[in-house]
Amino acid sequence: MSVKSSRRSSSKSSTPSSILKTPMTLRSRISAIENTPSKVRFVLPHSQKVRSILEEFSAQGSSREYEQLIIMIRDATLTNSDISALLKEATECITLLNQNLRLFVEALVSVEWIDKNENVVSEYRAFIVDLLAAHNYHAKMVIDKLVRLFLPSPTEPDWPDGIPTAEDCGKYLNLHTLFNVLLAIVPMCKELFYSSVCNQFPYYNKPTHAHELYIHNLLWILEYQPTLRPEILRLIFSKLVIMDVNAPKEEIEKYLNSQQDEDIFSMDDDSKSIRTTTTAFTNVDRMALGHTLDVCLDKMFNYVINECHNSEGLNWESTKKLYLDMLPIFDDVILKTYSLHHVQYVMFLMSSFKTTLAEAFLNYLWKKVCNLNVAPILRQAAVNYIASLIARGSFVPLGMIKGTMQQLAEWIHSYISAQDGLEYVNSDLRVHSVFYSVCQALFYIVAFRYKDLVHSKKNIIFLESLNMSKMVTSRLNPLKVCQPAVVQNFAAVTRKYQIAYCYTVMEHNSRNVLPTIYQDEKGTIVVSNNVLDAYYPFDPYLLVRSGAKIRSIYKEYEETNEEMEEIDMKETEADDFLFNESGGSGKNKSHQFSYGSSPGFKFK
Repeated sequence: MSVKSSRRSSSKSSTPSSILKTPMTLRSRISAIENTPSKVRFVLPHSQKVRSILEEFSAQGSSREYEQLIIMIRDATLTNSDISALLKEATECITLLNQNLRLFVEALVSVEWIDKNENVVSEYRAFIVDLLAAHNYHAKMVIDKLVRLFLPSPTEPDWPDGIPTAEDCGKYLNLHTLFNVLLAIVPMCKELFYSSVCNQFPYYNKPTHAHELYIHNLLWILEYQPTLRPEILRLIFSKLVIMDVNAPKEEIEKYLNSQQDEDIFSMDDDSKSIRTTTTAFTNVDRMALGHTLDVCLDKMFNYVINECHNSEGLNWESTKKLYLDMLPIFDDVILKTYSLHHVQYVMFLMSSFKTTLAEAFLNYLWKKVCNLNVAPILRQAAVNYIASLIARGSFVPLGMIKGTMQQLAEWIHSYISAQDGLEYVNSDLRVHSVFYSVCQALFYIVAFRYKDLVHSKKNIIFLESLNMSKMVTSRLNPLKVCQPAVVQNFAAVTRKYQIAYCYTVMEHNSRNVLPTIYQDEKGTIVVSNNVLDAYYPFDPYLLVRSGAKIRSIYKEYEETNEEMEEIDMKETEADDFLFNESGGSGKNKSHQFSYGSSPGFKFK
């Protein structure tokens, strides 16, 4: 007889109770059974009745008492003593709890225990440990039930400033104490645990507190199971990347501009209705998603900072281990995702801890740029990371800036020399995409960090030694392909300090603007304007709470009058025309270069 049929037959044989009555406790339900002549009498606790019921069901394959026992465990309001008695008797019957008694085991595992008294928590742990030690085929169900406790109830509020309450700390300490034992004594639990946390990770548009609490518990796991760190960190950052690409920076920036005097993420019904986007499957509140991303990144940044530092300062050994764990995640998850806005700043933050770490990260990226076996699109992304880190990192010393520029320049000249030996040069962007990206990286660094490079004669001589005039006048013509904002600022700086002369080439390029039309591998006709993308991964960070960790190590672009004073009036008028064509006005030219559309330069 099934549980459902037993419930129906029971309801027919007795008068149904009013729905307005207080839910019956386990003891009252047992008392009702005892006073009914047609039902077996038994008393809890300290009886052998649970054992006899389980043995009878195992022997016969069907038992009304077994089904009623499961219904009571599931539906009755259990007191602490009820739960403790049941768990104690179930522990004494561990050898009977095979796969045939799965419903009984599942009902016991599902009881609310995490916030009960010490006796209940102790009995529950003993039951779970003995159960999985004797019958590991229950492991998946048990692990899934326990991982589900990482998620809060829908009514739980967010943590103020991301700090857990004392009540939550006590509850989850009970859970993690049990996990610590299981992961240590049941080998298969590690694999089942990782599979379960992957499957139950909240969907990206779930409430902020669901993500906050889930990530908090995953990081807690790493305190006693550090071997799981690479997998757990990969999981977290993979989910944050999905969140990042679904929270457009343009929406966050627009909201910032309209709410300068208010909390960036103070949400009301009107703002939700305006900023809700409907996808094929669900409605996504972009601003709420941005808030969730901010809270989660703040938690991850705090983890990185705390893991790499102790009371005496930087813990170098711990920092190296975390950096080595993060590199594969950066390579497989972050670098391969185009147009990320915030998640990649975890590497920016780590690079700021020590110059050695920044140098190691730049060398890692440079090796990828030079590796012909790496896809061109990833080589381009790597050189964009190099340029953006050098430009934006206030912690990057001058020697590292010059060393990186020297590497870029030598590679460019080597590439140009190889092309000069050819009778015909194809200057198609698709053919020389990596070359043009490296050129743009060098031009960007010169234009962005030139103030650090021109304050002494020695540094001026260094810039002259890079021979950038040869680059801009080469047959590959990088000025034609690089982003206009980069070209304009680079040209102004190099003319002012007589390092290179770009305007003749730029004027020639402006008269020879023809799109390229080609057919891609899918047969689609593509029209290209032959200009590189303007993606710089460390452009301004807009999230508020997590951004507090970034601002002190971040270099803003310093706009000065002298940068543009060398530009001919003719060039300026041409730019005005272009801005007016795109809907801007001469007064608002500088605001046309918002995040993601330029490297941060502004025209006067």
